[in-house]
Amino acid sequence: MARIGVFTSDFKFYRDVIQLLKEWNLPFLSIDSTDSVPDDVTVVLSSARDNFSIVNQVKSDTPLRGLRMSLAKLLLKEKFEAVVIGIDPGPYPGVAVFGDNVLMEAFECPSIQQVGQEVAAIVGSYTYADLQVKLGNGDAPNRDHILNTLREMELPIKVVDEQNTSFPHKIHNNALSAARIAQVEHHYTIAPELQAQNIKRKEAYEKEFVTLKSIIG
Repeated sequence: MARIGVFTSDFKFYRDVIQLLKEWNLPFLSIDSTDSVPDDVTVVLSSARDNFSIVNQVKSDTPLRGLRMSLAKLLLKEKFEAVVIGIDPGPYPGVAVFGDNVLMEAFECPSIQQVGQEVAAIVGSYTYADLQVKLGNGDAPNRDHILNTLREMELPIKVVDEQNTSFPHKIHNNALSAARIAQVEHHYTIAPELQAQNIKRKEAYEKEFVTLKSIIG
C-alpha cells in the first residue's frame, strides 16, 4: 500500500496537511529524517517555504494544492493521462474529479460564484496530459452561468445529458451527481442492482466508482 510522506519545517503547513490527509482518509507517514523514507512512501509533501529538496518531493504553498499535485505520484504515475471534471449545475454546484477513471474527489460548492475558482484550482494543481470538463445540461440559468465562466477560462467543455444522474433521490447529493456526470458519454444509467439496494449516501461512491480510497486502502 502506497503512502504519502510529510516532511516540513513549516509547523502550520504540517498541522494543516495532516488534518487534510485525515479528512481524505489517505495513508500517510510523518517523516523525521530524509535518511529514513520507507519504500512505500511514493511522494513526500513539503511546504513551499522549505529550503531543502528530496526525491519524490512535492512543494506547495497550501496543503490542498500540494495533495492534488501529489495524487498521480501516489498512484506511481508521473501524471494522469486524462483528468475529467464533472459539474452538476445548480445553486450549490457539485464538482467531481477523475484521474484516469479513478474518482479523486467530489464536493459541493457553497455558491455558483465559486465554481470558477474551484475549477481553476483543480486545473492548476493536478498533473495530466489531457483535460476535459463535463457540465450537466440541467438547471438552465445556473448551467449557462457556469458555462460562460468556464468558456472565459478557455477550458475544453462538453455539456452532457444528466438524465438519471440524481437517481435514486434518497441518496442524491450534488457531489455524487457531479461524479456521475463526469462519467457520462451519451447517457448515464445507474446499474439495476444499485437501484434495488438500500444504499447509504456515504457508500454510493464506492458502489458505483473506482475511488482513490478503494485503490489506496
